[in-house]
Amino acid sequence: MKHVVFAHRKLSFGGGERVLLEQVAALAPLPVKVSVIFRKEPGKRDIEPELRQRNPNVVEVLHLPGALGAFRWLRQTRPDLLVLCNHKGVQRALPWLARFGRRIPTVLTLHEHYERHLRKYRGVRGLVDRWICTYDFTAAVREHLGTAPCRIIHPLYPRPEVRPVDAEARRAARRALGVPEEGVVVGYAGQMDARKATADVVRFAARLGERLREPLHLLLAGREDRDYAQSIQDALEDENLASRCTRTGPLEDLSPAFAALDLYVMTSRNEGFFPLALIEALERGVPVLAPSVGGIGTMLRDGEGGFLIPKPDDRKPIDGALLQAGAARIAPLLADSAAWEAQRAKAHAFGTALTRNYDAAAKFREAVAPWL
Repeated sequence: MKHVVFAHRKLSFGGGERVLLEQVAALAPLPVKVSVIFRKEPGKRDIEPELRQRNPNVVEVLHLPGALGAFRWLRQTRPDLLVLCNHKGVQRALPWLARFGRRIPTVLTLHEHYERHLRKYRGVRGLVDRWICTYDFTAAVREHLGTAPCRIIHPLYPRPEVRPVDAEARRAARRALGVPEEGVVVGYAGQMDARKATADVVRFAARLGERLREPLHLLLAGREDRDYAQSIQDALEDENLASRCTRTGPLEDLSPAFAALDLYVMTSRNEGFFPLALIEALERGVPVLAPSVGGIGTMLRDGEGGFLIPKPDDRKPIDGALLQAGAARIAPLLADSAAWEAQRAKAHAFGTALTRNYDAAAKFREAVAPWL
């Protein structure tokens, strides 16, 4: 059997890890042995059970963080293909392996077009046989990383049909989470950390609440990074929202959190193609507000179930004036029940259409076929 090694940053839940999982699952129909190595958070193997369940040919999942360990392991293992994504140890090992006559065919997955992201791979650009980009930023790859072929594969995978959330299901979800059944509920569900800039969700909610006649409640559902939790608390206190906010902490299932919302708000400093959380909100008929970072601005149709914050860079937080402008735009629509129901319908239609008839698994198999 051919042997494919996936080298990744971590195995805890995240958008990049979802792409890893789907790439591994895409090889399940093939007689290919699979190994997965990762470099960070050895105690968090959140997706390992699903990796093994969706591809029975996964033979090992190894925490292998450093360059020396990666060098020795790859030199001994001699895989037929390496699928690499942000594993610094492997990136440092590859040039040394080449010097010792071990040139491993390499496909490298890129999630972001930002120069600082692409710079990470300059040391291996001459050893990469194919770039996989999660949206079309081929020009940036050509500028910073050279002329190896690019394949555009959107991380859009078939999903079970999700019905839009009706008023009764929305109230039930709110009861389950301890959120007020009436009034406007806005918020965020997912990982919360400095990159996601969740404190700006709090600041947006405050600006929106100032413009609404109905009471506003803020829902923050998911795992809070320990070093970032105080920033969220500080924002809640600064905006006098602490008594009107539910923070659930980690949830095994985030579905009720999405169902409870009138508006899903994302204020990330940067993103890849199109975060899964946006799809999960949209397909349930929950309109979203998101920055125009990564591939979001290429896919989300402004005013059609989603609203864009025109964020000009990938490092600084969203300017307060942009949060204020977003609140001013959305508040009148939220206050008009018919207008907001129309936005809900558009959100559901767009969210379900995104993943319909797009076979990313087949596209990945095609991209790696020359080595298998």
